[in-house]
Amino acid sequence: MRVKSRSEEVVNAIGKDIVNGVISPGERLPKVEELSEDYGVSRTVMREALQGLAARKIIRANQRSGTVVLPRNEWQLWDLSVMSWLSESEQRNEKFLLDLTEVRLGLEPDAAALAAKNATEEEKAKITACFERLEQTLDDPKAWAAADYDFHLSIIEATNNQLMAGLLKLLHKGLILSREKTVTSLNEHTELQQEQPTTEILNRHRNLYEAVISGDAEQAKSVMTDMILRVRQLIEATQEQQI
Repeated sequence: MRVKSRSEEVVNAIGKDIVNGVISPGERLPKVEELSEDYGVSRTVMREALQGLAARKIIRANQRSGTVVLPRNEWQLWDLSVMSWLSESEQRNEKFLLDLTEVRLGLEPDAAALAAKNATEEEKAKITACFERLEQTLDDPKAWAAADYDFHLSIIEATNNQLMAGLLKLLHKGLILSREKTVTSLNEHTELQQEQPTTEILNRHRNLYEAVISGDAEQAKSVMTDMILRVRQLIEATQEQQI
């Protein structure tokens, strides 16, 4: 595994501080000398870190106004580091999860239909293995979240559309968090279900699995759409509860 450089560590530290509101948009950062002392690195390392943040449109350096934190709508949200910071943010992030869910809604139903049409026998075997992992992780939300990601990814890969697969991999951290919160939300909002939460979720995945494996593209698209709409409903319920 590649070891992070010192400048990458500082990029992550400052990036997380900004995402978590410790440093606010519009705020002017201290000079390099002071930042170097604050984060315990050399000025060279700090300059490299600031360049990394600027490349992600998190900050902007100007000779007159200094280094200023940019508003969130200018951030490179598709950058893997920014996605990670937002996914792990200590701030309320239901809006971020809803945004991710909308992206899924625009992508995964069509991907499920393509997978049903295009999956090879080898890809079907992989989808089956991933589904069997889901069945084995019902009592462990974090293990379920990882297995759920792999299950959805196996379907995306079965489309043989590299752009779809690449986008889902980019969203990895956000989707893992989204699915963990979904499982938690089901336990908190029993009025939204008729069965035990884990049983309901598994049955929905089974319906998707069977549709893809049988080659029923229309059913696969319909089931996937319903699943993602369900996720959105649960995240919205969590958001309303916190208001």
